[in-house]
Amino acid sequence: MDTKVQQLFIALVWMTNNVHSCFCPILQHPQDQFCESDYVFHGKVINEKLVEDLDNDVHNNKAIWKYTFKVIFKMKGMIEGVGQDAIVETKGNQAQCGVRFTVGKSHILMGAKKPDGTKTIALCDFMTQLSNMSPYQTFYLFTKGAYSYRNNCGFGCKTSPTSVGCKYQSKNDPVNTCLAKDALCKREGFQCRWINNDTC
Repeated sequence: MDTKVQQLFIALVWMTNNVHSCFCPILQHPQDQFCESDYVFHGKVINEKLVEDLDNDVHNNKAIWKYTFKVIFKMKGMIEGVGQDAIVETKGNQAQCGVRFTVGKSHILMGAKKPDGTKTIALCDFMTQLSNMSPYQTFYLFTKGAYSYRNNCGFGCKTSPTSVGCKYQSKNDPVNTCLAKDALCKREGFQCRWINNDTC
């Protein structure tokens, strides 16, 4: 094999083994993310730990970041109480949808659990700081009444491009951003419809 061809072949094999990408296929409304998540809570990062794989894993493809959060407020799927520590795991690098948090910062997380109960978070999951949320979002998330995400999950209200009363496109545009920030898909009578979407 020609030396240049051989070098190209080696480079391509290396790239195939080490280059990954994270792709989020659907942009979901926060209400749907809340309903589909295994856990939801507001917490402050108090510690981070990288659990590395010993098999020459220079890109952290097999590594795991473990973050310890002090629970500030719990909304769903949490056995830890307010003031207790909760551990959340994420992949070792962003190419595998891993995320990084800063110790001392507070975040709202909506994530999944492994069969053993371990909490995980990925780039496509909902995570934000309280200061980035609108007053409407904050109310829907932190309350349990008729105008809450929690309550309307139980009524099966979902948003989608084909929904009659809660149409929501899987793309970033001003209308969808407004619906995500202000609107709630609420059950009224026999159907679900948007509430507080007048300005969208």
